[in-house]
Amino acid sequence: MGRLALIWDGVWLTWTTFDSSGTVGRREISRQDMIPEVLRALRNQVGAGAQVCHAEWARPASAIPLAMLPDHPTKESWEPLHAMHHGRLTGGAVLTGHTLTSLSNDVLLAVSGDQAWQEAVEGVFPQHRHLPLVHVLVHDAVQWNRRSSGDAWTFRVDVRGHGAVMVAVAGEEVQWVHHLSRLGSAEDALYAMVNAAHRAGVDVNACRALWSGESDWTLGWDRFMEVHPALDMVQKMPADSWWPLLNSMGECA
Repeated sequence: MGRLALIWDGVWLTWTTFDSSGTVGRREISRQDMIPEVLRALRNQVGAGAQVCHAEWARPASAIPLAMLPDHPTKESWEPLHAMHHGRLTGGAVLTGHTLTSLSNDVLLAVSGDQAWQEAVEGVFPQHRHLPLVHVLVHDAVQWNRRSSGDAWTFRVDVRGHGAVMVAVAGEEVQWVHHLSRLGSAEDALYAMVNAAHRAGVDVNACRALWSGESDWTLGWDRFMEVHPALDMVQKMPADSWWPLLNSMGECA
């Protein structure tokens, strides 16, 4: 059975079929009504019964402790908490909830997304799994902590010139989720992490960061914390920078 991981950023579709060479495909889609056509072409490549997971790039997300919600939380109970941080949904956005119950502090991830994208995936791949990137990054950070525990927060970041997706965990507890829609310099992402640690009273010099994406946007981070690449790899093509994140999606799925 084939496998497929998809990341949509509103303009570009990035994917892998997990072949032996770790090939990453990228395509710019100028009109949203073209999305189903591109997805159908990928379905022809991997097969109609393929295992499919998908995510959206750098979408607003909130980590809400389940202790703050009713025993059987509904969208009406957690949507206002997300709106407090990110505002009301506009422009065809849709909000979905994803419960993480395998951690020390059970949380609900409220993640906004593109309704047209989600409907297109549902129409072409009804067996899909929606896997928010913050969920994937939390999974990576927790697995890293299990292999080698840190003294303070562990940040897991995917960072690029057009933004960043960021989480922090302490042990197996989610502490922070964040996104940046655009970066002017590597320090924009660095100071988002530093400020989050300072607000929580955490010694940032005892923290560490696991990153994927584009290395230029991590310059100078090691002044404050340990910095490690998610995967050591030789990037032959620009699209290769997406492989560690897509690979993590495959592991998390």
